[in-house]
Amino acid sequence: MNFGVICEFNPFHKGHKYLFDRIKGENDCIICAMSGNYVQRGEAAVYGKFERAKSAIENGADLVIEIPSWLSTLSAQGFAYAGVKTLEATGICERLAFGAETDDIEALKNIAVNIKDKSNEIKEELKKGISYPSARQNIIKSELLKTPNNILGIEYLSSTKLEAVAIERIGKGHDSDDALYSASEIRKRLPKEETASLKNCEKAILYKLRTMSTDDFLKIDDVNEGLENRIVSAVKTATNIEELYDSVKTKRYTLSRIRRIVLRAFLGIDNSFPKEPEYIRVLGFSNKGKDLLKEMAEKAELPVISKYSDALNTNDNIEKLFEAESRFTDIHSLCFSTPKPCGIDKSAKMIII
Repeated sequence: MNFGVICEFNPFHKGHKYLFDRIKGENDCIICAMSGNYVQRGEAAVYGKFERAKSAIENGADLVIEIPSWLSTLSAQGFAYAGVKTLEATGICERLAFGAETDDIEALKNIAVNIKDKSNEIKEELKKGISYPSARQNIIKSELLKTPNNILGIEYLSSTKLEAVAIERIGKGHDSDDALYSASEIRKRLPKEETASLKNCEKAILYKLRTMSTDDFLKIDDVNEGLENRIVSAVKTATNIEELYDSVKTKRYTLSRIRRIVLRAFLGIDNSFPKEPEYIRVLGFSNKGKDLLKEMAEKAELPVISKYSDALNTNDNIEKLFEAESRFTDIHSLCFSTPKPCGIDKSAKMIII
């Protein structure tokens, strides 16, 4: 069985290893669709995508493919949809697996259906000036919608035609002080001089946003209903990005949404970028993954790219998207306290273990 896992590994930790160990039998393989250099919470990944892919393969993944930045920085719905479509496009993924606060897959499926059935009611609730998560909870009224991994799992189930299995997470939970199983706590303990952060590009971010007009912000996903005016006003007075986030966020506009908008505006990811994958970028593979790669080359629904020349030999649109992703990687190289050189995306070789 080929299991697909949608992930960020920011960074890879024991909870991820537990997930791998629970789903992978002797004859099973794991295909990871992993966020590239930017993650869904609207931040730079603490380590580059090739380094994180290496950690995943060393711990049991067989094939790691990239969710590019223009998809990995979408809302939870957009990110889940992009991850699912990336795995489905391989033509070889047979079952989706994910970690959640509950392993009751039927309960999660029922909520996914319920959200679709009550989408109009949720839209009406949004008119009260509250955030989408709050509106959804007010209508669905489920405790399962109060934890982040359940929410992502429900979004996966809403988007996929694959069979799915949920593995109950262990440890203290998301955003806890658990140094073994909480990515946020682990990130706090990593050496700042070795990891990437948008804080290291703070002045560049403020500069870019101060050059943008309300019309420019309207081209960024999730900017509507006058939010563009609020951002432009805040940018004029904010002296750091945390101050900017705090000035813009409200009960309606969550912090994570504002972080994503700021990041996409900084990178130049506007609404002209597609909302689903256009190609499959291979970051690395294991010995078993070598066979998967051969099979995927025959069955994939999208072009498979393992090196820069592959992008040049497909079509103009894919070449343009790959070039954009390369620029985003070059910007990520500036997010370290000691900047790294340009050109990593075009010169890097796949991780083979």
